[in-house]
Amino acid sequence: MGQLTSEAPRPSRSWQDWLGFVGILATAVWTLTGPNWLGIFVAVPVLYDVGMAVTFLVRGRAKRGVKGVVPRIVAYGSSFIVAIFLRVSGHWSPSSIGSTAFPPAVEFAGALLVPVSFVFAFWPLWHMRRSFSIEPTARDLVTSGPYAFARHPIYTIYGINYLGVILFRPSLVLAIVLACWAALTYVRMGYEERVLTEAFPEYASYRKRVGAFGPRFWHRTADPNTAGRGAESR
Repeated sequence: MGQLTSEAPRPSRSWQDWLGFVGILATAVWTLTGPNWLGIFVAVPVLYDVGMAVTFLVRGRAKRGVKGVVPRIVAYGSSFIVAIFLRVSGHWSPSSIGSTAFPPAVEFAGALLVPVSFVFAFWPLWHMRRSFSIEPTARDLVTSGPYAFARHPIYTIYGINYLGVILFRPSLVLAIVLACWAALTYVRMGYEERVLTEAFPEYASYRKRVGAFGPRFWHRTADPNTAGRGAESR
């Protein structure tokens, strides 16, 4: 989403910023010290988490946020449900992650998708760095870079990442967890859409012009003020 032309003074860091910074760094350490089925490639998601943590120290002031507990539960659930499942099951129940069930070529493709998708995730993270948050929050409106092609490039990349995970280690339990992630993310996008539309009137035309997960190849005729899906947090 394109940066606003006026640059506001950088706000002092709140306790929420520091809590987010420390919390995401703890997630990176947790990933690094847990069961490692990615081998040396585990460095890529760990570096991504470090980059995400830094955004909490450079992001702008919130202009509008959600009210109530449910949107926050949805946002944090969407952010961490898969990571927690993989970490806990890898330690206590490795069989729930699955074992090789596809041909070696498919397994290799799945294993490769995970680090590669995280590499691509740095691009939208960089553009979102001043507006990043886990809870649905409006800071600055960004429509540049990958956000010129998709309103949710990070969620798109996470979907590709999780496709790689299930190709590499297929299991019914993992499939259920990923379905829960998809449902939570869909609801989360609705909350984010509402906050951004309230904070930035121009977001309605952006949403009409740009698809949720990729380029829109047709002209949308629906009322842009109706509830829909829009820019992301994590």
